[in-house]
Amino acid sequence: MKNILILADGIVAKHFLQRISETFITTNEYTIVTIDRSILPEHTPSSFITYQFDPTSYIKLSKLLKREYDDIFIIMKNRVDAEGTYQNIRRDCPFVRVTFFNRWDIEFDDEYLINVNANELLANRLYDFLPNVPVIAQNVGLGQGEIMEVLVPFGSAYVYRHIGTIIQDQWRIVGLYRGNRLILPKPSLMIKPNDLLLLVGKPAVLESVFKAIKQELGQFPTPFGENIYLYIDMLKEDKRCILNCLEQASYLHKRIKGRKLIIRVSHPTDISILETIKALDSETVECIIDYYDQEPSQLIKEDVQCYNIGLLICGQDIFQNRTYRRIFYRLRKPVLQVSYGSMMHLKKLVVLFSEEKSMEVISSTVFDVASQLDLDIELVAYEPDGDFEKKKFIFNHYENLANIFSKQMTIRQNQRNPIRELAGDEPFLQVLPFTEKIFRNRILAYFSVDVEKLYFKLSHNPQLFIPIDSE
Repeated sequence: MKNILILADGIVAKHFLQRISETFITTNEYTIVTIDRSILPEHTPSSFITYQFDPTSYIKLSKLLKREYDDIFIIMKNRVDAEGTYQNIRRDCPFVRVTFFNRWDIEFDDEYLINVNANELLANRLYDFLPNVPVIAQNVGLGQGEIMEVLVPFGSAYVYRHIGTIIQDQWRIVGLYRGNRLILPKPSLMIKPNDLLLLVGKPAVLESVFKAIKQELGQFPTPFGENIYLYIDMLKEDKRCILNCLEQASYLHKRIKGRKLIIRVSHPTDISILETIKALDSETVECIIDYYDQEPSQLIKEDVQCYNIGLLICGQDIFQNRTYRRIFYRLRKPVLQVSYGSMMHLKKLVVLFSEEKSMEVISSTVFDVASQLDLDIELVAYEPDGDFEKKKFIFNHYENLANIFSKQMTIRQNQRNPIRELAGDEPFLQVLPFTEKIFRNRILAYFSVDVEKLYFKLSHNPQLFIPIDSE
């Protein structure tokens, strides 16, 4: 049995006592001291022992303090009375835990006191009702934001996604509320507009996830990062390739939402190109030259972390190198391989049908990029036996997104491998999942009918590789 002393006065104390009387715990016994008996509940439970006197009177209060209490609560409407009561308690009970309802921002130097700041609590509660603000569990767990609920808006990139297709690194969706009903998540559960997601994870990670869920399409490279990164290696790229990369990266930086363009140059050898690159330096473009021949894998990794990179750009000479493809794959960031054709003249974005999960994962990025670059979307499906019915789900998924975001989309169905046909099309941006197939041996890929393995046959077009969760 826990013995609890409550020194109560005012409207807050009245509501507190009413709450206890309605949900009282039989293992607690409450001794209540009040000046005004009208604040007591109409029906007091048997665990209540009540007294009516002024607790600022030390002579009267000291008689009760002869009994041992596990906890003492001071909830009073007057500052002088609250402070006087606290001082009386500490005269006889210096080490008992005291919970003090503080409406006056009083500072205490007392390790055995819990200072409940009413103004801060009310401000935090009011803050929770602001739109586009995450609701954080403050009295559960650590109370530091590791538990959060997020309302999914209609235009979110997470709408109509299966939970199993969402990469959840250092965070998890542990609950979903729909129509006043709790649904325990499973991989096949689809997120719909106005669903309320319950998230658990590292506070800093959840902040990023919250922003990603709330942001509508047109925010790429979010949620992968904020800035765009162009990597140039003068030992592996000729002058024409480097100048083309600079032109394409500059154009993309103007069209999409990346805050800054970071240009990293390794193995600087051409002075004229260096001068061209340095001339681009500005508030939104940062040029970094590596004069120390650092290991590319470590250099790129450090840059990605330091500058919060959301999109990596490189030329064909770099991406054709299997070592670099492996480096990019491990970074789990989107990679754009630029071609010699100008991106400003592109009319459409093409997606070659791959496995269903991959198609769903990249769908939000497909529509995001298409929206920002003002490109029509073409979904190309390949099925030798002509049975496209098994792809109906993903067709419907893309059609739903096209309707939501008012994007023009066509679906092309082929019984023959469409790569040869696409090779003769007008220039387009190809978006495809970034899987292990991309950095496998190309010689073996020639004997495959897998369109992902044969990606390099369309590399005369710019290609955007989107990371896919390997689990």
